Amino acid sequence: MSKKEAAMVTLKDIAAKTNLSVTTVSRVVNFNDTTICSEDTQRLIWSLVESMNYKVKNKRAKVSKEADPQRAYKLGYVLGQSSYAAQGSYGYHIIKGIESEAINRGSSITFSCLNLDLYKPAELCERFEEAGVHAVIWIAGTDEAYLNMLKSKNFRVTVVGIEPSFLPEHVDYVGVDFYPETLKWLKTKFVNRFEQMGYIGPLFSSRYEAFIDAHKILGKPIDPSFVIEHEGWEVSSAKAAMAEFLERTERLPEAFFAASDLIAIGSMTTFKEKGVLVPDQVKILGFDNNEMAGYVSPGLTTIGVPTYEIGVVAVQASISRLNEERDFPVRFILPTRYVERESL
Repeated sequence: MSKKEAAMVTLKDIAAKTNLSVTTVSRVVNFNDTTICSEDTQRLIWSLVESMNYKVKNKRAKVSKEADPQRAYKLGYVLGQSSYAAQGSYGYHIIKGIESEAINRGSSITFSCLNLDLYKPAELCERFEEAGVHAVIWIAGTDEAYLNMLKSKNFRVTVVGIEPSFLPEHVDYVGVDFYPETLKWLKTKFVNRFEQMGYIGPLFSSRYEAFIDAHKILGKPIDPSFVIEHEGWEVSSAKAAMAEFLERTERLPEAFFAASDLIAIGSMTTFKEKGVLVPDQVKILGFDNNEMAGYVSPGLTTIGVPTYEIGVVAVQASISRLNEERDFPVRFILPTRYVERESL
């Protein structure tokens, strides 16, 4: 091969000879990524780099071509719903678990996205590639376009904090099984105790399905006027939704089930402003047990989700996949718990 021909060799040329994507070849050659393909494939790529006289841009990349099970992986995470970024929220505690376990494992968080609106799918993948990210942890609000793009770029993906029915088949999942866990607690701690119950939160969720089915199983009717459809997860929007409900009716159920603690806290704020006493005039049950639930007055009874532990296990799942301990996706389902306080 002439010097002129050697100067013209690109990663695309090497990829064509290996039937691999340019991204895969680039991750091996420029980022020393030993997790993206097998050792045999890595050796093939490096032999072509040498025989075709490709000039490696990152000189350090060629130092080690063998997988190192003790290597410090670079991780990234994405918050799929911006409302989950608020301190004390569901996603906030998952992130704390992710960052803590990454440090414990000798890995690092080299890129994070708390506002998905800033990036189109291709742009987000480019940022991950620039940061040398080996695996991505996706927190809530999965979007098919983004996950498909990550798959096409061969990123290892672990999804956490959403309902499993929304999962792509190729990703790992860490979280809780929302429907059976919610149904269990509603049957034994909520619907069995009262005759008139209300709900506030999204209607297209397993939490609402569990609310409906718990009534059916226990043979209790649901009053549609006590069902408040609310799609947001913020305290302020929940507060406004409950205020609207109180303006149009003077009737109250004995108790409300809120789809999240933030929705419950927003509702309780409205009750206080309107002079409705909790739990004397209306009781309320939340979901997820964020840190604010124990500080409001009265304390919020809730179904506790192990959010911090979800973040920890998400890092463990990502690293086990990067270490090639398995080549198939898994589902890590953690248990919930009933946290009794004064609101119910």
